[in-house]
Amino acid sequence: MLSANLSGYPTRPDLNSIREYVRVGGENPFTVAVKKAVQDQLRAGVDVVTDGQVRQFTHLLASNVPGMLMDDHPRIQNTLGTPRNTTAELDFLTAARECGDVARVKAVLPGPLSFADSCVLDAKAPYRSKHDVNLLFDIASVLRYEIDALRENHASLIQIVEPIEIVRDIDVFLDLLSVLFKRVKTPVCHFEGNVSKAFPKLLEAKIAVISFDVVDFAQNNATVKFKELVEVHEKVACVGCVDSSKAQVESIKALEKRVGPFIDAFGQERVWISPSKTLANLPRLAAFDKLKQLETAKLRMAARAE
Repeated sequence: MLSANLSGYPTRPDLNSIREYVRVGGENPFTVAVKKAVQDQLRAGVDVVTDGQVRQFTHLLASNVPGMLMDDHPRIQNTLGTPRNTTAELDFLTAARECGDVARVKAVLPGPLSFADSCVLDAKAPYRSKHDVNLLFDIASVLRYEIDALRENHASLIQIVEPIEIVRDIDVFLDLLSVLFKRVKTPVCHFEGNVSKAFPKLLEAKIAVISFDVVDFAQNNATVKFKELVEVHEKVACVGCVDSSKAQVESIKALEKRVGPFIDAFGQERVWISPSKTLANLPRLAAFDKLKQLETAKLRMAARAE
């Protein structure tokens, strides 16, 4: 069993530090923010860290992709082209250097559906809607360009995030994952929402780790009944067991109660544990305490299994 930060961490630089950097120079405040995020995660002891998602990735990408424009929101105006430059590997490399072990750093990107959902679709754009299959595969090609750059920089853990409720056609979604994760060593997909009904089909996907929230979506506990399918498809379940919506730290027993059924069903070797959602909206100390509690729970559950 591994402990993992899910995605974000609250070290994003404030406007004053950005202005000061523009005015007098020095170390980029976003680089500083990534280093702080990684340092906190390492001190908390979690096995898998992220760069903290200190930048608005979709906004950066919108400024870098032909066919897109960044104004108040990312806007799709024309057929999407190949990004002019890559953007994700910069913070990944900073995190890997700070961590000292590239294998422990998980890169996190939006999925094609969540990317499309966050954009404004221009009336003159050549796509019918945000669910147009041509748009989704064009976005997948853009994201694949980023993923290939991450792979070239030795990223093996790469995660996308998708709200399950906007997945209209599961077969199209599985095809999108195949485009995204070709040759990725350990592809991870975090699903926001209730995945219990789609879970058997998701086990067929080109992903190694299926991540989901059991704090706000207790229905996801029903996935334990697919024990045999999890084994057949050799998947890992990442159980979002730490409540990320409030600063208060929960008891170890509360975490163990949420994770226990998955360990019993799948075995420790097929279970990771994580926060239920991003920690980026919490105070920094609260986020650290959440990760520290996660690691403590992991160690206690591992000791009991010996």
